Parts: sequence; structure tokens; C-alpha cells
Amino acid sequence: MNGLFSPYQLGGLSLRNRICRSATNDYAGNEDGTVSQAQMAIYRALAQHEVGLIFTGHACVSPHGRADGRQNAMYGDEFIPAQQALTQMVHALGGCIVQQLSHAGGKSLPLDGPPPAPSAMEYVPGRPARALSPDEILQIQDNFAAAAVRARAAGYDGVQIHCAHGYLLSEFIDPAWNRRTDAYGGAIPNGLRMARETIGKTRQAVGANFPIFIKIHCNTQGEDPDYLQTLAAFLDECARMGVVAAEISGYDFAKQPPTARRYYLDKAQALAKRTALPLILVGGLRDRADLQAALDGGMAMASVCRALICQDDFVLRAHEGDASDCLGCFGCFQCYQKTGKRCVLHR
Repeated sequence: MNGLFSPYQLGGLSLRNRICRSATNDYAGNEDGTVSQAQMAIYRALAQHEVGLIFTGHACVSPHGRADGRQNAMYGDEFIPAQQALTQMVHALGGCIVQQLSHAGGKSLPLDGPPPAPSAMEYVPGRPARALSPDEILQIQDNFAAAAVRARAAGYDGVQIHCAHGYLLSEFIDPAWNRRTDAYGGAIPNGLRMARETIGKTRQAVGANFPIFIKIHCNTQGEDPDYLQTLAAFLDECARMGVVAAEISGYDFAKQPPTARRYYLDKAQALAKRTALPLILVGGLRDRADLQAALDGGMAMASVCRALICQDDFVLRAHEGDASDCLGCFGCFQCYQKTGKRCVLHR
């Protein structure tokens, strides 16, 4: 058995254990895009309670790609000082922290017109998006690279490029969200071009030794039977570009019933047999057995989201054999915005 709670080396990072905090949008940032004191408290608790690798909530790389009014931003140097205070605090507590970078695409808040996306369609009901021009696509790739340079300057241990959950890069990948007819559209291999070029530019900008992770879906809305093989080939390509690991999620995570566990383990296991890139599984991992099952299934690490919203000491509890109190209700996507409380069971 792999040592779930043993120190682990990944991509040059020395980690306390093999458990990640998956990137979690907390809706708690300052309205100007800077890190808030509420967020400092969230990350302090995660570091104190021995999470092996912390992925931050997604930070937007462009003012036109902001998902909500309290999302952290990384599209200007003015955001570096507050981010630096965050990384210094986590490091002082013995933690390791990677910043997730994202553009919300068709899910972006409208700014000076419809949000930019791969295609002119509704990604959010009642909110039509406009199709990005080729020049705008290249500019967004540059925005990711520039944001990664700022993350390095702020002291982050790496960056994770968000290619999942209906945001821009995953909108390009999934044919249900991509109706383009140019080199960035059509079949899935074309849709992966946006992610590939973004990763390549980011690697060039930050140099060979700064860790880059990605987060990506193991499924598509059309359930393309060839997708896993295509994805495995893409992940091998990512490995050649120096990507450290891919966190595996799915487009339908929010549709899983409260009783569901290990949502994507089967597909992640199939991927692990086809790619040399280390994989991290997220989705429905709520006790020690779930975490260990991920590692036994070939994953490098196991990643947790809602269990850590419910109980920020979940890692310590799992070490003792306890299960999370999380009900799997998905209320954490709305509770904070409506009540200011991150979880009705949080303690």
C-alpha cells in the first residue's frame, strides 16, 4: 500500500502527505480581487491541519474572465503583495501551496458586453456569450503565462491551469461547448489546442523548474468513446512539456447524488494505465478508505474539496480513521454567498 500519510516528493515539491485540498472557490475574496482576511483564515487552518498540497481557489487571469465579484485576481502586479502574504503564512506553517489560474469564459461576469467564450451561445442560462477572435485567444494564452509569472513572484510553489468545470479551457475541449469551425474547434483534438498552447506559453514564461499542474475532465457531455485515449495522449504531451501532474475531475461533479463516492475513480484508473503523467483524483473522497482507494488505483495523490469545507481538520480525522461529516449536499456552493457560513456543519 502507498503511504497516504507519509512524506511525498512530487515535481520537486516536498509534501507532508499525499492529500490535496482541491481548488475551491470560497466567494470570500475582497471585491477588488485581493486576498481577504477571511481567506487568510481559511488557508491558515488548512496549513495548520496538515493538508499535503493546497490548491487555491481559482484566480482570474483577465478582468474579462472573472467568475464572480469576490474572486481573486492575478491579472496585474498590484495583486502580488496580498498573495505574497498568503504564501508566506502557509510556508511558515509548513504547508505547500499552488495557485490555480482560470478564465471563466462563457461563465464570466459580463464586462462591457457579453462574456467571451469559444462560441456564441449560452453557457449560463439567459446570459449569451460571444465568440472569441483568434487574436483574443492568443491574448488569453499570454494572460495565463503572465499570471503564472506573478504567482512565482508571489512565492507560490507552482500553478495549476484550470481546464475543467465549464470554464474557458474546458469549454474549448468539450464539443458540447465548442462550435467553432477553425483550428480551435470541432473534434476534441482541436479543442485541446487551446489548453496545449496555454500550457506551452506558461512553461516558456516561468522556466523549466517552476511546477505546473493542470485540472481536467475525464469525461465529456457526449461521452465520446475515444476521449480517454485522446486525453491520455494529451497528458503524455503535457508530461513532455514539464507538467507535474493532472488533477482528474469531471463535467458532471455537481450532478452526483449525496450518497455517491469516488465519482471518477474508474476512468482515472483507466487513464493511469495509459499515461506516464502522475494523476490526482478528486470527487467523492470522504474518508480514509476513499483516499487510499485513489492511491491503490494508481493515483499519485488524493484530492478533497467539500470534506475540507465541512471540517478543515479532515486530514487529521482521516488519519485517525474518521469519516467526514459532509452530507454531499452541494450547499457549500451557495451557503457562503447567502449566509456567510461556509458549511452548515462547519466546526
